Amino acid sequence: MTKSTPTLTLTQSGLLALLLQRQRYAVIQLARRCAHRQHLRAALWKTLTWPWQALTAPMPVRHSRRALRRNRPASHLNL
Repeated sequence: MTKSTPTLTLTQSGLLALLLQRQRYAVIQLARRCAHRQHLRAALWKTLTWPWQALTAPMPVRHSRRALRRNRPASHLNL
């Protein structure tokens, strides 16, 4: 007669802990890669769009030509 070895469960054999550890590591790495990609995408987008933002930014009122024409000092007050 042969002796049968007891069948161990995943928990008893330690395989469950190993599988969960690897899964946790994979999830963390996936989140890290995703965050890194988002950071690079944002930096690239900012680099490509800053000239457009500089050209279309609202001009302060004190620098606009209409404001300069409107706020011209009265000529009769020049002493």
